Amino acid sequence: MPATQIQADPQQEALEWFSRLRQPGCDEGERQAFGRWCQEPRNAHAYAELEACWQQLQVPPARPRPRLLKVRRSYLGKVLAVLFLLLLGAVAYLYWPLMQRLASELATDVGERRSVRLADGSTLHLDSASAVNVDLRGRTRQLHLVQGQVYLEVMLDGRAMELQVDDTRIQVYGTRLMVSRHADQDELVVLNGKAMVIQGGDQRMVSAGERVTFSEARINPVQKADVKTADAWRSGHLRASDMPLGQVIERLASYQGRRVWLMDEQTAYRRVSGDFNLDRPSETLAALAAEQHLQLYGVLGQWLIVR
Repeated sequence: MPATQIQADPQQEALEWFSRLRQPGCDEGERQAFGRWCQEPRNAHAYAELEACWQQLQVPPARPRPRLLKVRRSYLGKVLAVLFLLLLGAVAYLYWPLMQRLASELATDVGERRSVRLADGSTLHLDSASAVNVDLRGRTRQLHLVQGQVYLEVMLDGRAMELQVDDTRIQVYGTRLMVSRHADQDELVVLNGKAMVIQGGDQRMVSAGERVTFSEARINPVQKADVKTADAWRSGHLRASDMPLGQVIERLASYQGRRVWLMDEQTAYRRVSGDFNLDRPSETLAALAAEQHLQLYGVLGQWLIVR
């Protein structure tokens, strides 16, 4: 330990003690000697000054930033949640028609046509990717067209028959009619007898040889129908006479289970005529696109982009 001398320098001795006390070999004997050295006020004061100076020279430890980390984690969680919801919405949108068919009582797959004899003797012909719910138990026979297209041959048994398309009701007074659902509107064609289309306070009586289109907002005026070609789909043909091109493409694409996106809206209003093969939709679409100078792009097997 430092020698006790009158001429000793407290600051120098304080520096020596400061270094020795921080050595790994410092034992209890040296600490006791340090304590005796500190009994001298000048020594204790010198050591205190040295220790205070050392504390000021030390870099303060970085403070943790839990709030920033929490904010980042919270932001990342929200982004992932939004992406998950978008993905879930996209999947539901793409496969919603399939889920509707699976949940319906009567349904056909993409490219399939089927005829079903109902319990009351009526016959229901379903087009490709169509779905219908049937309830024949009450005084009014109820049919609900969920999607697609149906041709109905009604057996008269003394009870009324009503066909529902969303919020629109069709009261059937005849024996043969066809109802189809499209992307922008629905359609009724009466081949024999009559039918009343009712939507809220609006209604239209449609007679044999007439057709009417309707949407959620309105019922359009009744028009003459081409009854010779209206049900050609039952034999696998789409016979178009001055029909909008967009509607023809939509019908052919529906036989592939694909939805149509026309990049040029004016293209949809071109008028075309012809006999199109519904049982060979890919070849028919390719020939139609070449004739109309269009390009077709398939996306994920669910979309058909036309430009």
